[in-house]
Amino acid sequence: MSQNTQKKSTLANSTVANPSLEPPWYRQFWPWFIIALPASVVVASFFTLWLAISNPDPLVVDDGQYQRLNSELKAQQAPGKEADSNGTGSGSN
Repeated sequence: MSQNTQKKSTLANSTVANPSLEPPWYRQFWPWFIIALPASVVVASFFTLWLAISNPDPLVVDDGQYQRLNSELKAQQAPGKEADSNGTGSGSN
C-alpha cells in the first residue's frame, strides 16, 4: 500500500474512532443545503410581496363612475320592467 492510501485510510479510521476530528457542522455541506431550502422560500416570498405591493391591480371603475353606471343601468331596466308587466315587452316565447 502506498503512503497516500495509508494516510487516507488512517484519517478515515481516526474520524470514526475519534469524532472530535470531524469538522464542525458549519464546514459541512448538508446543513447549509438544508438551511438553503427554506431560506430560498423566504426570499421568494419577499419578492412576491414586493411585486404585489408595487404593481397593484387597477380598479375597473372608481366610486364616482360606479354610481353613474349604476344609475344608468337602473334607468335602462325600469322601462323594460314596465313593458314586461303590460305584456308588450320582448319576452321569450
